[in-house]
Amino acid sequence: MTKPRILFVDDERNILDSVRLSLRPLRNEWDMAFMPSAVEALKLMETEFFDVVVSDMRMPGMDGAQLLAEVAERSPETVRMILSGYSDQASVMRTVKLAHRYISKPCPAEELRIAISGAMRLREIIRSGALKRFVSRIESLPPLPLLYQRLMNELQDENSSLQSIGDIIGQDMAMSSSILRLVNSAFFGLPVHVSNLQHAVKLLGIETIRTLVLSIGLFSDVGKATPVGFSLEQLWAHSTRTSCFCKAIAEVERQDTRMRDDCFIAGMLHDVGKLVLVTIMPEVYGEVLTRVQGGSLHLHVAEREAFGTTHSEAGAYLLSLWGFKDAIIDAVCWHHSPEHISCAEFSPLVAVAVADYFDHDLVSINKDRKWRSNEIPNTPKDDYVARLHEWRSLCQNVFLEEV
Repeated sequence: MTKPRILFVDDERNILDSVRLSLRPLRNEWDMAFMPSAVEALKLMETEFFDVVVSDMRMPGMDGAQLLAEVAERSPETVRMILSGYSDQASVMRTVKLAHRYISKPCPAEELRIAISGAMRLREIIRSGALKRFVSRIESLPPLPLLYQRLMNELQDENSSLQSIGDIIGQDMAMSSSILRLVNSAFFGLPVHVSNLQHAVKLLGIETIRTLVLSIGLFSDVGKATPVGFSLEQLWAHSTRTSCFCKAIAEVERQDTRMRDDCFIAGMLHDVGKLVLVTIMPEVYGEVLTRVQGGSLHLHVAEREAFGTTHSEAGAYLLSLWGFKDAIIDAVCWHHSPEHISCAEFSPLVAVAVADYFDHDLVSINKDRKWRSNEIPNTPKDDYVARLHEWRSLCQNVFLEEV
């Protein structure tokens, strides 16, 4: 396997040398280059490809935001990161949609290694370079139009509250993923990892969210690009139910608050890859949906034939670029993959795999189909099978409360 190639850009030679020295133990894992200016970095990129560009923000001539804009245009497959100790909000806002990740200086070598490795963690599962380029260029995803309009109205109301804004954002996978991406990056210098939407909104505050949504355009309107056969409303409803099932399962398993929040978010985002594929290739995805309507072809099979990947992998890849927790990324990536699901330890992946299956089962057109526990992957123990039946009854009660 070819070693990942990383380009570091900083006009301060002592910082560049410090980064070079601290990452020296990784020289057998990564090919690294170090450039003292954005202009020299772009010149090098004319002849060499880099998997990741890590740039300082404040540099003379061309700054980090301008550099990343050029990288996005010239090499969209490249992961773009800002490594900066400069926290001026106006400058930060310029990079919100340009940088996949924002890392604060000073940054220990291990933290930098984790951030870079995390962003590249799933690059091999998407083999199509063109698809990687498309996914890497995604700045935002389309929310449900009704919720988007409600949020716009709420943000334009001077009497709006954090509670009402959080309630709206927390119902939509596109808005939830974007807000959590930002609150858990170093964009805003927050010291804790957040998986609870109300907490995320409270930490950012109304004015920051207003700026992000109304001025920066953090959320994109779905417009008229939705293909025939694709329903944003149905996707929203399925994701909402799945997230509620996941949280209920985590609660009955007596998991702590952080695990419950992780399960809820993983359930909300588990099909975010469908939005990814619809956003970048709506016509092709429409053809995929047409092929599976007869019921004889599984969606994952049709997606792989059309794109070389699936919505599960595409969604997980985007979330890995955006810096989401590994547990949530794994739940998104592998919830349809039996070989990755183990009952040995409770996790968001286990919760999402069974919650997603139960929801499809509960809303199935064939209501007379008898549920069988052996349809859930990896069920080797009797006590686990018993828990599956308990979980299904729990999810059914949640489902009946919602309808």
